[in-house]
Amino acid sequence: MLWILFATVGLVLLIAGANVANLFLVRAESRQREVAVRAALGAGRWRLIRAFLAESLLLTFAGGVAGAMLAWAAVRFLVASSPIDLPRLHEVRFDGTVLAFAVALSICAGLVLGALPMLQLAGRSFAALLHDGGRGHTASRARHRMRNLLIAGQVAMALLLLVASGLMLRSATRLYAVDPGIRVDDVIAAGISLGPRDRVQAVRLYQRMLDEVAGLPGVVAHGAANSLPVSVRSMRGGSFEIESRPRPDTEIPFVTMYMAVTPGFFETLGVPLLAGRAPEWVDAERDTHPIWVNETFARTYLDNKAVGERIELEDTRMEIVGVVGDIRSFGLQEDVRPFAYVTLGNPAVSLDLMQVVVRTSTTPGSITSALRAAVDRVDASVPVTTVQTMTDVVASSLAQTWFTMILLACAAGGALVLGMIGLYGVIRYVVAQRTAEIGLRIALGAGPGDVRAMVLWQGLSVTLAGVIVGLIAAWASTRLMASLLFEVSPNDPMTFISVPLALVAVSAIATYLPARRAALIDPSQALRDEG
Repeated sequence: MLWILFATVGLVLLIAGANVANLFLVRAESRQREVAVRAALGAGRWRLIRAFLAESLLLTFAGGVAGAMLAWAAVRFLVASSPIDLPRLHEVRFDGTVLAFAVALSICAGLVLGALPMLQLAGRSFAALLHDGGRGHTASRARHRMRNLLIAGQVAMALLLLVASGLMLRSATRLYAVDPGIRVDDVIAAGISLGPRDRVQAVRLYQRMLDEVAGLPGVVAHGAANSLPVSVRSMRGGSFEIESRPRPDTEIPFVTMYMAVTPGFFETLGVPLLAGRAPEWVDAERDTHPIWVNETFARTYLDNKAVGERIELEDTRMEIVGVVGDIRSFGLQEDVRPFAYVTLGNPAVSLDLMQVVVRTSTTPGSITSALRAAVDRVDASVPVTTVQTMTDVVASSLAQTWFTMILLACAAGGALVLGMIGLYGVIRYVVAQRTAEIGLRIALGAGPGDVRAMVLWQGLSVTLAGVIVGLIAAWASTRLMASLLFEVSPNDPMTFISVPLALVAVSAIATYLPARRAALIDPSQALRDEG
């Protein structure tokens, strides 16, 4: 993800550089006569180069300072508003290394942009510069080609970023439509850190705490587990054997994940009981070690006939007494896996930390203090750790996808704006350079519609060339995003059709404004100015 975002920022920098490069080329064209006069008066090429480089470095220095200040503020904002479980978030900061990188990048950009005008003028005689810099001469075909190439490149890179952003948006939309298998509305979860205790004592303490929670105002249902659904924490897994289905030693053993739950846990989260019975507190004391499995477990290993079967998991014989609905325990983007739920008395699980879940008829946050007080009444030495709503727990599963999508969308939006400004600027400049030609065309009978169509085609032809190149680049590179997408192909047809159409439409708007201006040129005034 970080490499993709780094490449994204690089593309935005290239698009901005292409815009500035076009401006420098246009400015160099307007100064051809000045350059030739200076050269005729004795200025050498190195002195002329230094003038262009000094101007470029001054502008990039000003831009670098402003960019560094904006980056410092933006990094602080992103860190403050980012998902709390983003890896190594505390290490993200604007420090000396980042500043040095920004300075080096600004200097490189200034040198490259300052050299472009000199490359354009290199090898040309001063007499030719004086002739081309005279009034009434338009830019050469080679210079038009260079500007069009830069604009096409901007469009291609903008399309690549828009496609990546579109794929992430469709992926996030699909994720939001996924059923997590639980009801998260009006449910709050709180961690209770009991620490190392005797198992029998721990079970009794948790039971007493849940009894206290049951008496709180507004509590509709309550339960606990040593891990939360859709949040990969404190879950264990292992291989197991099915008593009625002996497995040859040559076959791969069956595997399941499992966690400990109390009575009321499934009811609180709205997980349906599909077969058998629900958990009871007395189950923690049974020697048969009752166990519940999810629907995928029953379908995968027991042909949907799980109740009554005996398995051996973690050297403990257990009896399946119920089947519950599937929960996406490892995040919305992960497939449902076989899962088992054991009692608090099962030796396979740790009870150091439990997550209490409470469904309320009031706002979940309103019972936080009452929940802490209920735990204190049983044992004041037991801390209540993180308190969060289940809505937030599920949302954290989408955090990385949304974070990536937002950054890509910001970059794509910036790239689109920069690209369209560049296209508008170039077409407007071309129209200004061709004012006399357009005036002559109108004088010879060309109508406003013909002029608009000519200018529009000039802009859209550049856009279409950029779109074609951008589509090829996107088709080849978006496969790198496959690990970030959910139920969306890296070459999703809808994205690859809608994004180019939208880009062409926006380009048409950007081109139409100078085309409209060209159609309104007064031929007599244009020819008089030319004369």
